[in-house]
Amino acid sequence: MRNIKLVLEYNGSMFFGFQKQPGQPTIQEVLEKALSGFFDCKMKIAAASGRTDTGVHAEGQVVNFRTSSAHGLKQIQKGLNALLPPAVAVKDIEEVPDCFHARYSVRSKVYEYRIWNHPCRSPLVAGRAFHVPYSLNLAAMRRAAKSLMGEHDFRSFTSVSSMKKGNSCVRTIKCFQIKRQGHLILMHVEADGFLYHMIRNMVGTLLEVGRGKRKVGDIAAILKAKDRRFAGTTAPSEGLTLMRVTY
Repeated sequence: MRNIKLVLEYNGSMFFGFQKQPGQPTIQEVLEKALSGFFDCKMKIAAASGRTDTGVHAEGQVVNFRTSSAHGLKQIQKGLNALLPPAVAVKDIEEVPDCFHARYSVRSKVYEYRIWNHPCRSPLVAGRAFHVPYSLNLAAMRRAAKSLMGEHDFRSFTSVSSMKKGNSCVRTIKCFQIKRQGHLILMHVEADGFLYHMIRNMVGTLLEVGRGKRKVGDIAAILKAKDRRFAGTTAPSEGLTLMRVTY
């Protein structure tokens, strides 16, 4: 059996996340449908690097699947892209060692959160960025983001309902950059893994710092509390994109 790795790009606006759900359109569903159509047999992916939420986009989602087919890689890529909906594409394909696992082999992931920071909304970025019409203190947000760097228990920044008894909430953030490009504010976060809603909760909290509703020093106290009620609101999914996964 060959082990095939795919790198996917998709606009998540019309999907209920990556993972297959009964009666709802998902990335996994359309991908496995395309795989089954191309190979003319029922196909399932072996794994994905992660399960993006409803409305979240990707430029570098990674999956792997196994097949005994002798089809060439470019032929598989071309065939899948012909069968996938316009919102999803296979941007890269390669054959990988049998031990490769799209989820368990991950070393880090990079996400980008986009904010359209202008009094007037922009139809051209709608669905790909969160519209924030008020002024933000980026210097304060950057200082606050530094407190999130390194290894911490991020229990305060994940959904209470998603926490399972015995599961660790410790993660290591390797990079947290906040840049402005015109009216766009781009937040780049790299970590060895992320908890459910972790990035969106961090963004929502940092936006409150940017508005002056919280102090820079509050972040350390929020981490120490290990209680979701201490952090800020959850930023919308439309601004979040999985940029790349490293192995």
